[in-house]
Amino acid sequence: MLHDTLELKEVIVTAKLPLGNRDVLDFYRTNNFSTIDNINARLNGMSLIKRGAYAMEPQLNGFSAGQLNVTIDGMKMFGACTDKMDPVTSYIEPTNLKTITINQGTNCSKNGCNIGGSFDMTLIEPDTNARHPFYSSLGLGYESISNSRNVLFSSGYSKKKWAGSIDGIYRKNDEYKDGNKVLIPFSQFEKTNIHTALKYTADEANSFKADFLFDEAHNVGYPALPMDVSLARAYLFALEYEHTGNIRVKAKMYFNSVYHLMDDSQRDSTFLLEDKVTGKQDTVYMRMDMPGLSSTFGMYVQADKFWRTNNNFSCKFENFTNHSLAEMTMHMNRPETGPEPPMYMQTWPDVVRNVTGLFVQNSTYFAPFVFTANARVDYNIDILQSEYGQEQFSIFGYSMEKTQSKIIGSLNASLQYQLSKAIQLTLTTGYSERLPTITERLGFYLYNAYDGYDYIGNPYIKPEKSNFYSLGFHLSHNKLQLNLSQSISFVKDYIMGVTDPLIPPMNFYTNGTRVYTNIDAARLYSTDMQVLYTPVESISLFLLSKFTFGELKSGEPLPLIPPFKNIVAAKYAKNRFSFQAESEFALAQNRVNTNYGEYKTPGYSVYNLKSGYSFRLSETTLDLGFSITNLFNKVYYEHLDWGRINRPGRSFELFIKISY
Repeated sequence: MLHDTLELKEVIVTAKLPLGNRDVLDFYRTNNFSTIDNINARLNGMSLIKRGAYAMEPQLNGFSAGQLNVTIDGMKMFGACTDKMDPVTSYIEPTNLKTITINQGTNCSKNGCNIGGSFDMTLIEPDTNARHPFYSSLGLGYESISNSRNVLFSSGYSKKKWAGSIDGIYRKNDEYKDGNKVLIPFSQFEKTNIHTALKYTADEANSFKADFLFDEAHNVGYPALPMDVSLARAYLFALEYEHTGNIRVKAKMYFNSVYHLMDDSQRDSTFLLEDKVTGKQDTVYMRMDMPGLSSTFGMYVQADKFWRTNNNFSCKFENFTNHSLAEMTMHMNRPETGPEPPMYMQTWPDVVRNVTGLFVQNSTYFAPFVFTANARVDYNIDILQSEYGQEQFSIFGYSMEKTQSKIIGSLNASLQYQLSKAIQLTLTTGYSERLPTITERLGFYLYNAYDGYDYIGNPYIKPEKSNFYSLGFHLSHNKLQLNLSQSISFVKDYIMGVTDPLIPPMNFYTNGTRVYTNIDAARLYSTDMQVLYTPVESISLFLLSKFTFGELKSGEPLPLIPPFKNIVAAKYAKNRFSFQAESEFALAQNRVNTNYGEYKTPGYSVYNLKSGYSFRLSETTLDLGFSITNLFNKVYYEHLDWGRINRPGRSFELFIKISY
């Protein structure tokens, strides 16, 4: 099985990246107030699609959006934005996180059948092993490039069988400047995030836990899009039971709700329209309000058991129901005629999706081999509750059924071979399908600012299917740790928007209309390498390299494929002082698909410095940090940055944290 992983002070093949380990985490973030986006950008195979300074969309080896399972401790959650401005990762902060688990390719079916991989974030738990019953911390941070003010806090209390914790963060960023000291308009944001947990340990084998997460962002600008976000709010409630006996059992019930409000009230929405009677150009003002709602209720039960000394059997049963609705109201106003009646439509019609899934896996150990096989089947029901949505699609000749059901599956196998004490090889192969998203099935006139087309869903679209192969090499020898992985996915019925010249665009400024369609085939290849070398106890060297290649059956490049990227970091840490220098560079991306709005992107290299010092006074710890990102004030943007908008220039960052 192919994982992106860090464990303790080594890079090894497991399933988790423990965020609490400072030695490893420092290589994955640029400063102590890094967002989860800063961390994700430094994980194996991960890239970020950037539309603004906030809420970047994760991409794994060229797969994104509905091609990935993004979950919170196995719980399903879906963004409420038709323009993908609120990925699930945007509602999580590093202060909330215990681990991140990444599975690449089809071998991600524990949390649902899919083809690109999975990204699971586990919420932090109350500390039952703290030195004192009560513990707390408070941190303050500042970044100069965007006048960013940050406050974080955490607190907890444990006594006997009970333990509780609360943590949170507040961020406020103004518009940032690029390396030319040019202000990037609409790059500001403000957000508040709070997470609290309560845990009861009944005995050594049984425990109960409750989680509540609240995240709210205001005044979020998106410089690469024609609209901003005035409000993005999410709630999550979860109840969990865990048994750690002969059979390990975990049961969870959860509910989450996401509300997302796009508007263009701060934008210049003036355009010219030719009057068909006079032939003159009329000035037209148009405002749009686009609220979206997504709520999910679900549950799962998973069990693990060593039914023989060399066999471990796991299974998971889950069910979830997601309700989605997105609307758009256009307000037209011509000086000559005055305001027109509002025009309303549902960009996501009122739809309910229910999925029931069963996952089974067995691992057999026969030295020096470990053989693992898993399978999953999902039964999906989509219920279109909106007659309005049916009427919208009827103009294209679709005979819409209120209910549509599909069964999809996944089957994977891996063989792990311990070649020697220091070397391990892993071979993985699998097949999986994935459901089309609500956008791909029922999206209605969704404007894509990247290529300038309106997009329409296809109610009859077929699931994507992928055959996946990967080879992993791991070396662990004395002071050197190395992970090297290569994978290839052959995707059938690949889903893309295809131009339909017979359907007129809705907006006057678009290039045309595209309908989501199944393309015969696509191929994606990726290779990743991690190296951690510790020549002496106080010095660590880290290398991360990643490369992705994607093309259609026709030989055309897949759009939005990142170029080769490399991160090198050197860290010195002794006693209470640490210093780290980091270099990040990417090659030019000249293999682009111009039909989908792509341009060639030049390469770049940026450098970062950071240092920290820790004081200890009785029971109190004081952490101080100072860092410089983009040291040489480089003017650059990455290939996945929509609109080719420059990234931030040189920034000075200060950090102080008091812990008790």
